Amino acid sequence: MQMRVDRLRGALELLHPVVPRKTALEVLSNVLLRNGRAAATDLEVAVALELPEVEGECLLPQEPVAKLLKYVPGSEMLTVEQKGKSLTFSWDGGQATYEVHKPADYPPLLELKAQTASAVDGETLVPALSAMTAYCATQKDRLVLTGVHLTIGETVEVAAGDGFRLAYQTLPIAMSPVDGVDRAVIPAGAVTILGHLWRKVPGAPLDGFPARLLKRRLELTLNKTMLQVRFGRVTLTARLIEGDSPNFKQFIRQEAPLKVRMLAPDFERAVRRVQDMARENSGIVRLAWSGSAMAVSARSEEKGEVEVSLPVTGEGGDGRVALNVSYLLDYLRGRECLVTMSVTTDKAPVLFQHAASPLVVLMPIFVQW
Repeated sequence: MQMRVDRLRGALELLHPVVPRKTALEVLSNVLLRNGRAAATDLEVAVALELPEVEGECLLPQEPVAKLLKYVPGSEMLTVEQKGKSLTFSWDGGQATYEVHKPADYPPLLELKAQTASAVDGETLVPALSAMTAYCATQKDRLVLTGVHLTIGETVEVAAGDGFRLAYQTLPIAMSPVDGVDRAVIPAGAVTILGHLWRKVPGAPLDGFPARLLKRRLELTLNKTMLQVRFGRVTLTARLIEGDSPNFKQFIRQEAPLKVRMLAPDFERAVRRVQDMARENSGIVRLAWSGSAMAVSARSEEKGEVEVSLPVTGEGGDGRVALNVSYLLDYLRGRECLVTMSVTTDKAPVLFQHAASPLVVLMPIFVQW
């Protein structure tokens, strides 16, 4: 088969996050070219790209081929041929040969049998899903917490939580349940790959929106065990995580008696000034407000104490709470404008709101004041 170098190089770049770096099944470190597509899988997520230049089939070792093609001009025509376990690349002025597996050794790609697909505003859904991955658990003792929770219906809800913090957002889009399936737990890794592809691959405009608004759509299909997303020339299929979603809404209490508002950049700077001291004492940062000022402080019996004053607007009276400094900085990073912090007691979950971004809840730390 023949194709331009930049076409193959682009396909390998898109598929890079799908190819496992370490795997007991060596063949998975390859990209499969077969019948007009380039594809890769880690057995949990599979991505196929339409690549019409592909004729026949062959396996490409993703990492060495991607490194090679960095230094071959993109406009060059590349001839790719596999005979048995020998793969040969040739272009004007060079060639390379690799020992590879046979295409027949590559495992079957995940496939979702034809069902009704929902056309969804991807520019709303994909960023919302991607924003949740930071709140997924990384430990697998509660597997259901390692994914992003999607609930569909007249509105779409997305949520994630790791037991210490959670994020929740309702999206102004609608999706119809398929065969009674109205929720899914999508592995965080699959959401990360989806976000990567969405940023890199153009999609079709969403019907009903003026072209100038550049709304892009995706087609989403769902059953009890798998999710499939199609847009542009991409098809992503992922296994879902089994298990029931926690009741995230029970932690979202927007009618908390105490609220305090502050500029996010000011709040972040104040927390950063005390972060080193906080990390000397289990990452504890104390927040105490009265009137129009908040004291942001951290202390260590061995190192001392740091306190910074921050202008705020309070509602409902004075209050105080202690939080984990890393979780707080993760939330504040890159935010602008006002942040609202809602508190019931210093031992209850703390709710953060910022513009149209997800609601975020941080669990407090119990301290001696």
